[in-house]
Amino acid sequence: MSPKILYQFTSPMHRTLGVEEIARRRAYLSEAASSDVTIDVLPLEDGPSAVESNADAALVVPELLRSVPRWAEQGYDAVIIGCFSDPGIAAIRDVTEIPVIGPGASAIHLAAQFGERFSVLSSDPTPKGLIARLRSLGLAELFVSERMVGCSVLDLVRKPEEAFNGISEAARNCVDDGADILVMGCMGMGFTPELTERLQDRVGVPVVNSVVAGLKVAEAAISLSLRRPARIGDESTTPVVSAA
Repeated sequence: MSPKILYQFTSPMHRTLGVEEIARRRAYLSEAASSDVTIDVLPLEDGPSAVESNADAALVVPELLRSVPRWAEQGYDAVIIGCFSDPGIAAIRDVTEIPVIGPGASAIHLAAQFGERFSVLSSDPTPKGLIARLRSLGLAELFVSERMVGCSVLDLVRKPEEAFNGISEAARNCVDDGADILVMGCMGMGFTPELTERLQDRVGVPVVNSVVAGLKVAEAAISLSLRRPARIGDESTTPVVSAA
């Protein structure tokens, strides 16, 4: 059987952007995926229209946790949480053996492997706390700057050409800051056709597309059989014993 990957949106996109946008994103992922991989996409039933704050991210987590049983029932080999903030990743991994991939962490780790100093391009507004998150990933020392691109997540989808000038200006500023590789800190940017290539041509440094980074890490997790036992309600999990 071919591997099955679910790209789990973190919004009720069928209501905010429509089923046509969901279909477009599925086609984008299918084109980027390896030929033997099946890609599904699912919106949440409820939640904020976009994750633009830590409060939005907190609202998304319960909805994601409610979705976990369906992932196992439908036989997914890996699940990508479709948000650069990777909301709820640790909690979700506690309750499923399926590899759950955060595209934000995936993109940042790839940037650290292929560059010496990286910057992040973020939609505006965007959740606070990037530095703390980079510290938790062990990569804060390589971080140069975060630049806002001057438009929201929804604007990136609805007005991609108008958004390009702001994105390219922010990218140039990142290079001026000293970055030798850039990370797209927004899934709306990652799903914009040809944006990665256009930005690389414009600013002359590599650009890591977080959508594709998450997809490729999910494929790698499947190839390497990287499953781990769920911790909650799993009697086979070895209990943690504290030293007396």
